[in-house]
Amino acid sequence: MTAKIIKPVGESNTGKSRIILTEYKGEPRVDSRLLAEQLDNKHKNSMALIERYLGKFQEFGVVPFQTEKPLAGTAGGRPERFALLNEDQAFFLLALSRNSDRVVGLKADLIMAFREARYGYAHQALEARQQQASDCGRRLAHWRYDKPGAYQHVAHLREQLKLPLDLEGGHQ
Repeated sequence: MTAKIIKPVGESNTGKSRIILTEYKGEPRVDSRLLAEQLDNKHKNSMALIERYLGKFQEFGVVPFQTEKPLAGTAGGRPERFALLNEDQAFFLLALSRNSDRVVGLKADLIMAFREARYGYAHQALEARQQQASDCGRRLAHWRYDKPGAYQHVAHLREQLKLPLDLEGGHQ
């Protein structure tokens, strides 16, 4: 399954790191390559930590690993393996790092990125429910105006179904 980018976070904050979350199976995730870059580490070192403590990472949920070919025009042609980490896993990876100013700033940026993602999902759900309520209200309003005509039509058909009964006893 491929991941899609949700949105970049922190673009307007100049001087701060930029966190881009991706959506994987409906859950916001952060790319391990991005975290390594923001930590000013080599990605292979971050991946080594993830693989070394994979059991602990998996206590916070499934760790989806993916591979991606390098971009055209870059050196090397070997596919790169990376992990898409959920919020808890990302913080666990940062907890394994020393608390430098860069790491502390990255932790704060991650908190904001995941908070904004949760807000975005909640906002989308609210808008969907509002639209559903609006649609139901619209259908109810139409029914309010259509109801008398529908009842009249049913009454008319009922009258047509009544058979003339000869109560006089003329035909036997």
